[in-house]
Amino acid sequence: MKCIEGLLPAIVIPFKENFEIDEGLLREYIGSIIQSGIKGLVVNSDAGEGQFLTHEERKKIIKIAKDIIKEKIPLISGLGGTTTYEVVNFGKEYRDLGVDYFLVFPHPSFRGGSIKDEVIIKYHYEISKIGVKMIIFQLQEILGGTFYSKETLLELVNIENIVAIKEASFNILVFKEIVEFLKSLPKKLIILTGNDNFIPESFLFGADGALIGFGSIFTEMQVEMIEKLKEKKYEEAYEIYSKIEKICKFCFKKPIRDYKARIKEFLVCMGIFKNSLVRPPLLPLEKEEKEKIRKLYEEFKIGN
Repeated sequence: MKCIEGLLPAIVIPFKENFEIDEGLLREYIGSIIQSGIKGLVVNSDAGEGQFLTHEERKKIIKIAKDIIKEKIPLISGLGGTTTYEVVNFGKEYRDLGVDYFLVFPHPSFRGGSIKDEVIIKYHYEISKIGVKMIIFQLQEILGGTFYSKETLLELVNIENIVAIKEASFNILVFKEIVEFLKSLPKKLIILTGNDNFIPESFLFGADGALIGFGSIFTEMQVEMIEKLKEKKYEEAYEIYSKIEKICKFCFKKPIRDYKARIKEFLVCMGIFKNSLVRPPLLPLEKEEKEKIRKLYEEFKIGN
């Protein structure tokens, strides 16, 4: 199994003015970000607007990414859909294109279930038959997710091909409790924080890696920060994080759904993206917010 313990950026996607994927720019961006020491690349995630892409576009992004990264690092793709049947078929196509891991999105039907939820368990079991390693995904409800009970997690952990969990409750107490529970089980899962609002703290509580949208920017710094955290060089790690903490908190302030556009606007400031367009129904950033982002980036440059 390819190592995914470290930074796994869930990359944002550049669009042209007509909202088509800017394939040339995407290739340049992926080519650049994989030079940063990341442990894997994540596409078709929430950060990558996977739910706003067509199935053919998602496959195109996988092909582009695989063409660039080849076997250097693992390729992880978000996986979701309307029905289990559809999701399994999508997954088989992604597998055949070279995806190494699925990030299995929580389905809307997961909400309001029982304590030991057979809907959730059966869904993941059917996907596991595809034969690709899986990352289960506990996501805050405000972004369309749900929380998994310990009883449900206990069943999920024992499904073949489930090897990791992305925990993105954005609640440090929930994260801590889940980590403690999972660490107590005989089968060990790789624990990936999806909590962009407390990245360093996640490693203090036992995270093995970070699968985060914020990894799309300041990637080298975050790779170095995580290495320091794993070496228990906490002061050095926080010194790195302190340089980008204000930017991180701005990207993930309310309304949190706008974090994708904010990250893209920082990439515009860096001269990497041409615009910060997101697909409707998401809306572009207001002029005032773009100005705040530019000021934050200028402050960052002055301090570095």
